[in-house]
Amino acid sequence: MSATIIPAGTRVIEFEDLSIDLVCFEHAFKALNDRRVAGKLDGYVEATLEANPSVADRGILLPLGSTIILPEFTIRAASTSVVRLWD
Repeated sequence: MSATIIPAGTRVIEFEDLSIDLVCFEHAFKALNDRRVAGKLDGYVEATLEANPSVADRGILLPLGSTIILPEFTIRAASTSVVRLWD
């Protein structure tokens, strides 16, 4: 089982109408270069909210000038078992 790591970073909100999940997606996409994987990360938004406790109180859209800490996140490869119809 291999693991992929999204590096930690910070992001200053410079555009209107950004949400925490969009900021997380953009950071993950930049690190992974795979839109499908970046869009289906389990727990990354929650880890970002834990690293930024006051962000949830600000509402859905982040105010301009807010600084968001994006934590390092490890993606573990899922092990799948193959089910064969005739076994």
